[in-house]
Amino acid sequence: MLFKLEVDKIMNSVNEYISHYEEEKKEWITTFVTFMRKNYPNWEETISYQMPTYKFLGQYIAFSATKTHFTLHTLDFVMLDELKEKLDNAKFGKRSVKVKYKDKEAIPILFEACRKIAERSRQDETNDYVI
Repeated sequence: MLFKLEVDKIMNSVNEYISHYEEEKKEWITTFVTFMRKNYPNWEETISYQMPTYKFLGQYIAFSATKTHFTLHTLDFVMLDELKEKLDNAKFGKRSVKVKYKDKEAIPILFEACRKIAERSRQDETNDYVI
């Protein structure tokens, strides 16, 4: 029962995070949280650095919403390099890709990036590190 309560508390905190947004920001965050919950239910969902974060086997994917853009954060630098080739209008940080809300055609590309990050994490399951 304790585990269920902890999971409910985490889910509520991500849901609370989402509830603080309106319109495009809420739509983008909800889209990606729903995607992660549906496709990667075994990844740990938490709030880290004040954003929804999904952790699994030393890897993470996190999402944030600002006034002008949606950001996907990851430690997968190879994926970030691949995204530079696919997202001409995006801006890139050290561990992130920033997409303007009007660039909705980026959503399936970011979904595919999440899938590839997850696949790489599965391939690295022999690693003994945890975030």
